[in-house]
Amino acid sequence: GAGYNGVLSSKEKIAASLLAGTASTIMTLPLDVIVAKSQDAKKAGVKVSAWETFTQDFKVGGWKGLYDANMMGFEARLLHVCFTTVVMQFGSPLIFELLFKKK
Repeated sequence: GAGYNGVLSSKEKIAASLLAGTASTIMTLPLDVIVAKSQDAKKAGVKVSAWETFTQDFKVGGWKGLYDANMMGFEARLLHVCFTTVVMQFGSPLIFELLFKKK
């Protein structure tokens, strides 16, 4: 279940934060890369949509090319997002409690 008496332990909170960060990275990184490519093309004077960028990457390299083109920096982003999520979800409440705990 959800921890003892419905309360998650510290380990469970950290694990949940890491899973959330991983899911976030997997879902958003490809979209961010495609949008950035579209914006770069627009700056170069070429109007191209995110969908056209996606399909072009697929035509050029197939599934592997699509993965390679849109998952650049995955490991670095994963570490950044996971640890930021842990700090925000687990560390922030601890700091808040220390700073504003009623005496």
